[in-house]
Amino acid sequence: MQVAFATHAGLTGLSPSDQLAADELEHRGVTVTPVAWSAPGEWQRFDAVVIRATWDYYTRPDDFRDWLQLLEDSGVTLWNPAPLARWNMNKGYLRDLSRRGVHTVPTEWISPVEPSPSLDQLARRRGWADVVVKPVVSANANQTWRTNGRIRKEDEARFRELASRGEVMVQQFIAELANEGEWSFVFLGGEFSHAALKLPAQGDFRVQAMYGGTAAAVEASAEYLEPARSILKNVPWPWLYARVDGCFITGKFLLVELEMLEPDLLLNLDGAAPARFAESLLRLLAGRPERAGT
Repeated sequence: MQVAFATHAGLTGLSPSDQLAADELEHRGVTVTPVAWSAPGEWQRFDAVVIRATWDYYTRPDDFRDWLQLLEDSGVTLWNPAPLARWNMNKGYLRDLSRRGVHTVPTEWISPVEPSPSLDQLARRRGWADVVVKPVVSANANQTWRTNGRIRKEDEARFRELASRGEVMVQQFIAELANEGEWSFVFLGGEFSHAALKLPAQGDFRVQAMYGGTAAAVEASAEYLEPARSILKNVPWPWLYARVDGCFITGKFLLVELEMLEPDLLLNLDGAAPARFAESLLRLLAGRPERAGT
């Protein structure tokens, strides 16, 4: 069996976490080939394509959507599937989930084609002391920044410049994320696999490793897992993997991101997780999706 792990052109081979999954698949007789999603090639030669470290998709979102459509039109087996990937690549999915009753970070959505208040006016109207600003199509906290106290002229200029190029989301800054960390619940094949607690570097709010953030394995109680399971029930497509990111405030889970496109699955934090990934994918390819997000 031939499986492609879709990556990006700037990555040689696989990420360390994905390499663990590939090794487990190789032990089961599956040949895993890393291929940049933007590279020309005959994707139909693979029995399946798994979207993994396509971490530059946000720089070429239209091309990425075209790639998803190409695979869909060609009948290529893709996990996670193209409709789910398209939905998840735009953070407007958080708005969809909020409308379904999911507790998400309070957000204002700013469209470049509609008049909008200044950043200061928006924050004052919502009663937010600090805000986080980001594009709706972004990854790895790209162009994500926060204010700190009074909104300055520099903040307004930065906000306007970003909003002139596409839809922007302005969120209330959640102090608990910086102070207590962000939980990540990883699900594979429809089942909970493992959890991690991610912490930002001192003085920062971003938990990504490139900004000095760290991630450590943690035990997740049934009480902590229930909100993540409930959120995933709102996903109408089958799926291979999911990472539910958020924090707990006075005992209530606040969703920050539902990562179902190209998340780091943190397989290195749980010795059994790579095997779970391999078995979940093989069940799907064998036509037994009963435990794969359905």
